[in-house]
Amino acid sequence: MQADLVRRQVTVLLSTFNGSRFLPQQLDSLYEQTHADIRILARDDGSSDNTLAILERAQADRGVNLLAGHNNLGAAKSFLELLRHAASTGTDYVAFCDQDDVWSPEKVSRAVAALSAIPDERAAMYCSRLEIVDAQLVHVGFTAPPAKVGFGNALVENVCVGCTIVLNRKAIDLISQNLPAKVVVHDWWCYLVLSCFGEIVFDTDTHLKYRQHGSNAFGVARGSLDRFSRTLRRFAGSGEGRYWQSEQAKMFMATFGERLPATPRRILNEFIEAKSSLRRRMQLVLSTDIWRQNALDNLLLRLLVMTNRF
Repeated sequence: MQADLVRRQVTVLLSTFNGSRFLPQQLDSLYEQTHADIRILARDDGSSDNTLAILERAQADRGVNLLAGHNNLGAAKSFLELLRHAASTGTDYVAFCDQDDVWSPEKVSRAVAALSAIPDERAAMYCSRLEIVDAQLVHVGFTAPPAKVGFGNALVENVCVGCTIVLNRKAIDLISQNLPAKVVVHDWWCYLVLSCFGEIVFDTDTHLKYRQHGSNAFGVARGSLDRFSRTLRRFAGSGEGRYWQSEQAKMFMATFGERLPATPRRILNEFIEAKSSLRRRMQLVLSTDIWRQNALDNLLLRLLVMTNRF
């Protein structure tokens, strides 16, 4: 069994944008992975610094596969473009990779070992906690593990950070064959899909240093106060991203429709209907079908739902 795991191919999906400052260190950590069969598939999203030159050197020197075309799609669409290309290959797993982190040598092998416990015919996604570090890799803290994962949580919160995610072959096919017309965040979409149609494997150990440096495309909250501040900004603010939850729910319904299992379909219908019905919103406020990971976030979620700002 162990020999079989070593032979399973993992394709690392690396999307870059103006990442020359930290990219070489991340690439080094990919080269040092203990898993035997790793391929790196990279795509640059329109960098104006020398990121593309770094990738071209990695292509020549280390066999990194670099997609042609460097138009700016945004992080989420760029990662899904990489996923679409990887799905056309025979890879057994894919792993999303940010340009500015540092992976522990055993990161990929731990994910493969965890996913191997899931039958091959079942779609599954691995994800894990993060060690948060600053620009110089000085330890800042750890993200908290979720108390419970599931579809009702995935509708309103993402606990699966993209750079920790590894998908098995069934999950690769499921997501790549059902790409939405619009996606807000690629990792949140993956969590939503797999919580509905597959299985989530959450590792409470950490296997990468998640660098926070002020230029991240997406970042994680650094604690309860940060989460509270972010939610309040969404409550009081305006503009794109204010209604991520309801917009993503509608896109999920449009993408999967009648293929949804009975319980997720009921929850999704109630969630969408609450946008246009005060009575439905009050029912949703009192429902345990949706939840966030801590009491304060749950309270703020109910406030957002009640005031139709979700």
